[in-house]
Amino acid sequence: MNNQTEITAVELEQIALEALDSMQNGDDEKVVKLFAKGNFIFKKGNTYTKNLIANVFVSPLTHLLEMNYSWGVKYLKMLPDQLKIEYRQQIYSSGI
Repeated sequence: MNNQTEITAVELEQIALEALDSMQNGDDEKVVKLFAKGNFIFKKGNTYTKNLIANVFVSPLTHLLEMNYSWGVKYLKMLPDQLKIEYRQQIYSSGI
């Protein structure tokens, strides 16, 4: 493995599910750590990895945050900048 971070879809899906569970349980510290982990993978990854993060990590997060925006805005503020940009791209492109 060179400078890029390699991760499988299953591993990333596990991180995403853990983040969603932590959000629903109110474990903010764990949410911040998982967001940071996803952001690190996104920043260091190749195009395939970035698309994987967008589809497996950010997309479910987007749907959850938009279903209850008043609750989700707290977690949206915790989202790192790179993932927040991807979140916004999904919102504006999908019409959610």
